[in-house]
Amino acid sequence: MPPEKRCYSVLVISGKKQNTSMLSATLDPSQYRPVDFALSSGEAKRKLLRNAFDILIIDPPLPDGFGADLALDATSDTHSGILLLVRGDLFEATCRRVEDAGVLTLAKPLSKSDFRTALKLITATSARLLNEEKKTRSLQAKLEETKLVSRAKIILMEKMNISEPEAHRLIEKEAMDSRQTRKEVAEKIISG
Repeated sequence: MPPEKRCYSVLVISGKKQNTSMLSATLDPSQYRPVDFALSSGEAKRKLLRNAFDILIIDPPLPDGFGADLALDATSDTHSGILLLVRGDLFEATCRRVEDAGVLTLAKPLSKSDFRTALKLITATSARLLNEEKKTRSLQAKLEETKLVSRAKIILMEKMNISEPEAHRLIEKEAMDSRQTRKEVAEKIISG
């Protein structure tokens, strides 16, 4: 049995309400949900503060900016895949401005086929970013545990006048005996 496909949350940002409807109509609800909308950069920023979105689709012009600035801000503030739709005459200049930040840019007008292809690319990129974020969180948790255990070992070494391997064994034994994690045991030792 194949694994269940993940759903990706989407924020569609466009200065024209009819464009948000058209763009959201091309999103397959079995893969892209929930889908939310914003009609300006300010509204989009407020929504991004409240919720994390896997994919941002930005369709400028926006009443309070072009959209490239919003895309660049989002690359530093979120882990979202970002698709920026721009007029054909602005495509090259916009690409030069945003592509190094990881923003995928498409020239308008675009066909449904081109949009779906770009959406698949941004979905794959978003999936990869999410996987990397999970790995990073896991590594950060391991690093935090290692730091706590090291601090606890130092405390034991000083209080009990024992070696580092002996302090390590004490923490390991206490964790096994009390059915706690090494981190929990270390936190108790540190807190006194």
